[in-house]
Amino acid sequence: MHQAILNPLAQQVSRNLLCDDPEIEFRIQSGIETNRKGFGSLKLVDAGGGVIPKADVSFRLLRHEYRFGCNAFMLQQFKEPEKNARYEEIFGNLFNLAVLPFYWSDLEPEEGNPRFNINSTPVYRRPPPDLVLQFCDKYKITPKGHLLCWHDFAPKWLPTERRELEVRLEQRIQQIASRYSGKISIWDVANEALQWNPALHSLMPEHHVESAFAMAQKYFPESTELLYNDGPWVSWDSYRGDYTPLYMLVRHLLQKNLPIRGLGLQYHMFSKPSSMVDWAHQFINQRLIFANLDQYAKLGLPINISEITIAANREFGDGDKFQELVAEKLYRIWFSHPSTNGIIWWNLVDGTAAYAPLGSEEGENQYRGGLVSYDLEPKPVLKTLKNMIQNEWTSSGSISYEEGKINQFHGFYGDYELTIRTNSGAVRKMVTLAKNSKNELKLTV
Repeated sequence: MHQAILNPLAQQVSRNLLCDDPEIEFRIQSGIETNRKGFGSLKLVDAGGGVIPKADVSFRLLRHEYRFGCNAFMLQQFKEPEKNARYEEIFGNLFNLAVLPFYWSDLEPEEGNPRFNINSTPVYRRPPPDLVLQFCDKYKITPKGHLLCWHDFAPKWLPTERRELEVRLEQRIQQIASRYSGKISIWDVANEALQWNPALHSLMPEHHVESAFAMAQKYFPESTELLYNDGPWVSWDSYRGDYTPLYMLVRHLLQKNLPIRGLGLQYHMFSKPSSMVDWAHQFINQRLIFANLDQYAKLGLPINISEITIAANREFGDGDKFQELVAEKLYRIWFSHPSTNGIIWWNLVDGTAAYAPLGSEEGENQYRGGLVSYDLEPKPVLKTLKNMIQNEWTSSGSISYEEGKINQFHGFYGDYELTIRTNSGAVRKMVTLAKNSKNELKLTV
């Protein structure tokens, strides 16, 4: 396939992902066609409810229903105004979902003084939620809150007594729900419980995941999507069929009748390239990625690929090409699976990852996991993803409408603009083709 253009190390790491496999390719292509597209049935009437005998109807997809997202942690974080403007432009022209930071230690570094407002004291990689919501409104982007409860990023002022800490957690969730219900309807409620060690992370109560979901159910509207999110190794590298640890954990939580309405699976390539060879047989393996998705699908929950870092390390030779090829294949697999509803890249810009100096290639920045360089120049992966999302996975066309016949248009699920031409002239209508809908569209022309 494309492996011949990669250096030997990159070939070794990607050998089980970029290899030719006709069965996998068939599943991808048929899955996209079957799971991401549908038919909309049209019925046209005039202002009085009368029949429209004939019309020419053209349709064009404006916005995917499927969530293509990224964290918005670097919004207004650069010193240069032109970089901030460019960041917004790149983000707004590709993504329809943005992740907002609600890490407790950074949202409320001072007890009782959360940083909700636009003019709050700056914290690096933690723009105030109100600022990100303003950005989302501007670009018609869906916001997602990350996150309500995690054993990491705990404020220094938190009490050590567990009962008191549970009281503070409930106060936090109640406060956030009171302020953002109706504004943010998707939340990562709990995170990485399979990486929690009660001997090391003594702050969190033993049943903090159960408590967090019960609290979220108490304070958020019933329509809110409350998600459980976990890390890359337990999501993809621990496949054991029905004994897969993450599967068993979520099944346990569901059996307790907790309101889990979605599952987030992280996919971070956080390892040195030489070490990736050892675990790539599972983590970067197209057949096992499908096997994991099929396993989690048994839970009956929508799945989002919640945090993505595809490495472009310099040890791969042309790291940017490795990143481009791997990301393209993974997006096709994830997009094709019937249980997924979103794919979320993590850091848009190289040199802006966590636990590393801004602009460096230290810490998490060594993976060069952005879609653009630190100077905000597009990398090959950005162009490829943009081409898939906006050109390959889009729909437009026309139908000749005739009363009494089956009048349908076919395309990817999402929001459409229809232009309807009759003897009386042309009108434009906005309609939605939704995956879980009959899509019977009656329009007044």
